[in-house]
Amino acid sequence: MQTQTVDAPAPARPRPRLRRRRRLRFNLFDVFVVFFTVTFALVCFYPMWYVFLASITPYSEFIQTKLMLWFPQTVDFQYYVAVFSTEAFANALFISVAKTVLGTALSVVVTSMMAYAVSKKHLPGMTAINALVVFTLLFSGGLIPEYMLYRDLGMLQTFWVMVLPQVLSVFYFIIMRNYFAYAAPKELEEAAMIDGAGEIRTFFQIILPTAKPMLAAVALFIAVNHWNDFYSYMMFVSKVPELQPFAWVLRRTLVDPSMMNQIRNQAVGSGLPVLPPIGLRMATIVIAMLPIIMVYPFLQRFFAKGMMLGALKE
Repeated sequence: MQTQTVDAPAPARPRPRLRRRRRLRFNLFDVFVVFFTVTFALVCFYPMWYVFLASITPYSEFIQTKLMLWFPQTVDFQYYVAVFSTEAFANALFISVAKTVLGTALSVVVTSMMAYAVSKKHLPGMTAINALVVFTLLFSGGLIPEYMLYRDLGMLQTFWVMVLPQVLSVFYFIIMRNYFAYAAPKELEEAAMIDGAGEIRTFFQIILPTAKPMLAAVALFIAVNHWNDFYSYMMFVSKVPELQPFAWVLRRTLVDPSMMNQIRNQAVGSGLPVLPPIGLRMATIVIAMLPIIMVYPFLQRFFAKGMMLGALKE
């Protein structure tokens, strides 16, 4: 008995519009996402570009096209020369750099060491220490007790009152603790212990090198906080002008006419003409933004990965 085979029906051909969409590999949603992303990036970028152009454009040209400035016809760096010729700016820039570098290094080392210790839940007392540290994130003693504490410690009107109180950051302590508890390679730690390494050597030579993405991301946030901080100077060091950070000088340049007169007078003493305040303010803003903008590209590749590593939990 012969069996008849039934041919399977031929697959339906895709419609012409669908074939073109598959060939182009995008749809209307992709177009919308690209358009929105590019537009949002331009909206974020243009204010910085505008401030930079205003700081290198002569005032006569800037006043004519100040609403929409894209490219300058004439480049002039006299505003930057005037700013750096002011003694207060050079000293404040040095204070901010020293405060940011030293404060960031101390904060990363101290916070990571404490987070690594507290992540060892099998050790007695670590749970209580963790609860006490997190408690300070929710409640504080207030400004007056804090001021009295710094006074009794002899830290008022000194450089260290702007650095040491911020050495332990509770928020980044939580991120580091989660990484050391749940994402750090336990096998490498156990192997180091078997080979005779102690806790300190294991932490610095085994654990920290594997945590570079997380440390880089946390260090960037801490550095930005230190660079932008003028609250600690305003509250605890305001009687010592030699210790004012650059963020405080920037604030004074924007809102204090006496600071603007000081810059203009010292610029005239250096042989420069009387400069308009708008250009000096723009140049000061650019100088304040530049260090973080220069550091960020070197840490950007660690940024997203570091934040995800610290977000792991049970």
